[in-house]
Amino acid sequence: MVKGLDDLAPEGLLDRARKAAGLVDDAARVRIFCHYDPDGTTSASILARALMRRGKRIHATMAHALDGTSAARLQEESNELLVVSDMGSGQLDLLESLPYPVVVLDHHKPIRDSEKIAHVNPHFFGVDGAREMCGSTTTWLFALVLDERNWDLAGPAMAGAIGDKQALGGFVGVNAALFDEAKDRKVVVPERRLALRDLPIGKALTLSIEPYFRGLSGRPDAAAGFLRALGLDPEASVRDLDAGGRRKLTSILAARLVEQHAAPEALDVLVADRYWVEPDQMYAHDLEAYVNSCDRLGREGLGMAVCLGDREALSRAEKLLDEYTSKVLGYLVSLESKGLFPKKHIQFFYCDDASLAGVVAGTGMLFFFDQTRPTLGLSVLDGVTKVSARGTRAHIAAGVDLAVALREAASEVSGNGGGHNIASGATIPKGKEDRFLARVDEIVGRQLEGPPVRGQ
Repeated sequence: MVKGLDDLAPEGLLDRARKAAGLVDDAARVRIFCHYDPDGTTSASILARALMRRGKRIHATMAHALDGTSAARLQEESNELLVVSDMGSGQLDLLESLPYPVVVLDHHKPIRDSEKIAHVNPHFFGVDGAREMCGSTTTWLFALVLDERNWDLAGPAMAGAIGDKQALGGFVGVNAALFDEAKDRKVVVPERRLALRDLPIGKALTLSIEPYFRGLSGRPDAAAGFLRALGLDPEASVRDLDAGGRRKLTSILAARLVEQHAAPEALDVLVADRYWVEPDQMYAHDLEAYVNSCDRLGREGLGMAVCLGDREALSRAEKLLDEYTSKVLGYLVSLESKGLFPKKHIQFFYCDDASLAGVVAGTGMLFFFDQTRPTLGLSVLDGVTKVSARGTRAHIAAGVDLAVALREAASEVSGNGGGHNIASGATIPKGKEDRFLARVDEIVGRQLEGPPVRGQ
């Protein structure tokens, strides 16, 4: 039975989305400004397709940050309407100074609300933006309020949620409600399957990042030898295996994740739902992989073109996916042997490529890093150092909030930081790394101790 939006999202959130949608009809040309990662790029594509259906002309930008420089650039533009997605809730001061209407579609925890901006954020209505709704699903809800023809944009929305790690263990909250409705409408079709690429299993294991198998990922000879020892042909695909062969491979790989001390939620990655997206004629996980590789290698526009259905862009994105996979595996294999730098409550490593630090930190944290400490990846650049921090659900349950830790520590060294409790980032002045790390370590330690008990 088809459901209406009132059955799928909180009334207050829908009211805000409707207020924001009301600004669209007054503009002939809409400026789109989104984060550069998969969640932001898919959000940009959703906005582009939905707004063009309304007859609007668009100008879209994917950026690493919404900072003073980008705000100054926007200030000089003569826009009729600006829509910011997957960022903005933490930059209201900058956006409120702009001389034209602004819509913010964000899922990061807001510091405050705004009376000047149409501010759509699930946190205001008890929806966890780190787990139950991401940038692309918030943007998709806005698009659905604009026009319910936009149910066919479920694929990019789901790819964004996958990229934001909100598919781990299955979708929950508003994500689940929206995607379940998309399933009922036959827009997406779920399949339960082993999370390896549709390649010969020797190559699929070698190229596997999520899940990452210590000693096998990034090592073709070791992966082939491992499979032969199990009596499996490395040149066969998962589809070629009979039911017994698939069960055997799945159980052995699960045991391997346990042996390498992967986080409990890592096992949710091994066998999971894969969603075939009918309008896009591809799996949502594959769409996310293409977009992510484009974004991380500085080709955000190409990733957006893939989401918009450009088949020539897809063939180019396939080559970038191979390049991206090789780079990430290189860092992970190196960290297997070298290890990380431990502090009392956190651990860290250096990564030459700032665009890859987050995925390296997140993958390692999930699959083989020391599970007792959140991980920070540092990229020392010209004049500044970029930081990506990742934790696990166990860390969050114990009281860790990396967004607070990085924001507080960065501000003390004249930098800035924020994000989610489980995944956050910061930019600090070059040369302040030691002081910053010491403060993050202290703050995380304080968080783990919990709030002081009254009367003590």
